[in-house]
Amino acid sequence: MASIVPIFVPHAGCPCQCVFCNQRAIAGQSARMTPDRAKEILTQAVSVLPDGCAPQAAFYGGSFTAIPVEEQEALLAVTDVFLSQGKLSAVRLSTRPDAIDEATLERLRRHGVKTIELGAQSMDDEVLRLSQRGHTAADTVHASRLIQQAGFSLVLQTMAGLPGDTRETVRQTAERIAAIQPDGVRIYPVAVLPDTPLYDMWKAGAYVPLDNGTAVIWCADMLEVFEGAHIPVIRMGLNPTEELNGTVQAGAYHPAFGELVWNEWWYRRLYTRLEAQKDGTLYVPARALSRAIGQKRCNLQRLQRQFPDRDIRIQIQRT
Repeated sequence: MASIVPIFVPHAGCPCQCVFCNQRAIAGQSARMTPDRAKEILTQAVSVLPDGCAPQAAFYGGSFTAIPVEEQEALLAVTDVFLSQGKLSAVRLSTRPDAIDEATLERLRRHGVKTIELGAQSMDDEVLRLSQRGHTAADTVHASRLIQQAGFSLVLQTMAGLPGDTRETVRQTAERIAAIQPDGVRIYPVAVLPDTPLYDMWKAGAYVPLDNGTAVIWCADMLEVFEGAHIPVIRMGLNPTEELNGTVQAGAYHPAFGELVWNEWWYRRLYTRLEAQKDGTLYVPARALSRAIGQKRCNLQRLQRQFPDRDIRIQIQRT
């Protein structure tokens, strides 16, 4: 995938306050995005890239298609210039499921948008209601179909550990997302951020966040579904930054969260294999060796405890 230059539009276009959301903290940016600032970001980014490397511009952190149309057009006019000069390969953006229609998609097509990321978050309507998302699971299905039929690449963003979530609702969300057959998904376990309704709920004892260990298990369930459906998972967990390291108050946050989920995914595969074979030697592809062994050899040690009568070895599969 081409490199991505993020242009953050925190909370822009959002019609409601989702209980978990503080995009200013996640992006480390509070100022409103302007066309001049977007131009500065792109100019700086392309100046340090090798010749012939045209990245994608990505409008993240808000509901782009819910921003007033004139403001959308002003920001997209900036990327239009870079596209015409061959300095960008495409544009991508994130938005809400209930902010997509045919006219919107036609406008985005004219401006070189190729990928649309929808914040589905959950496919359980009660979880969406408790999270104050302001849309339904049916809205996600409808918007996804419109996007796919119009020829855009579709990425769906999901969350685990929202108010009302259980391990079952999270896995069901993954199954319903997989049925849509997006081109990619993101999985975000809930982290409690200040200046959010969820923070107040947590402090009042009305919300119990997932710890990292539980979040890894729930997200590994989702990963199993997406891997089984051959849907790429392009990110798991918030991107760790210095700002977030000092900002997350509770919930699931780890600088290597995605690797921990992959470790769990591989542990389950290896455990199943050991149950079906008599010896302790397990073969995995070279690219997966570190994930199969696990951080600090955790999978190897865990399997050895569960199969003490065998000499557990995880080795590179020879072709």
